[in-house]
Amino acid sequence: MARSLWSWLGGCLLMSALGMVPPPENVRMNSVNFKNILRWESPAFPKGNLTFTAQYQSYRKFQDTCTSILLTECDFSSLSKYGDHTLRVRAEFADESSEWINITFCPVDDTTIGPPRIQVEALANSLHMRFFAPRIENEPEPWTMRNIYNSWTYHVRYWKNGSDEKFSISGQYDFEFLRNLESQTTYCVQVRGFLSDRNKAGEWSEPVCEQTTID
Repeated sequence: MARSLWSWLGGCLLMSALGMVPPPENVRMNSVNFKNILRWESPAFPKGNLTFTAQYQSYRKFQDTCTSILLTECDFSSLSKYGDHTLRVRAEFADESSEWINITFCPVDDTTIGPPRIQVEALANSLHMRFFAPRIENEPEPWTMRNIYNSWTYHVRYWKNGSDEKFSISGQYDFEFLRNLESQTTYCVQVRGFLSDRNKAGEWSEPVCEQTTID
């Protein structure tokens, strides 16, 4: 471990001494509902501010998506949702540039499923819930994540406000009833998307709490 650290430090010092541009650090993809943002950190470089160029591979050729930018992120939301994509980014200063740092990204497998939106109507001894799957921001039509994944289901959990005991149900429809509840009692509800064929769960929505009415 110590030897690896010293080797890394030595490499950085050598780059600085030779005027070489160090590559971007901690390159990663942050993708939620196919909003694909490649992010990285700017390396230490004493000569001045670095710029960055980020590319994706298309038919064996790399195409620029962001060119000579000062930001440490680049939006790749226009990528096809299917298949593996090779992305890369490099640092630049004047006429010099670093080596490329590559990552592989498959949107349909790797994107995070954001929380659905939920509406709750309180009735006598029951709650009527309506779910809205997360929207895909970069689509010209109002597509949702449910349009992409055929195995989409909703996981619902609910509880009496102030209680630690939680109950769960699941369903494929955009609405659900919670029946046989206590009247004039506040219940809280959360929902998330779940892909059964991938065993992949999305993020929970914020709790919505409503009080049931009188019989």
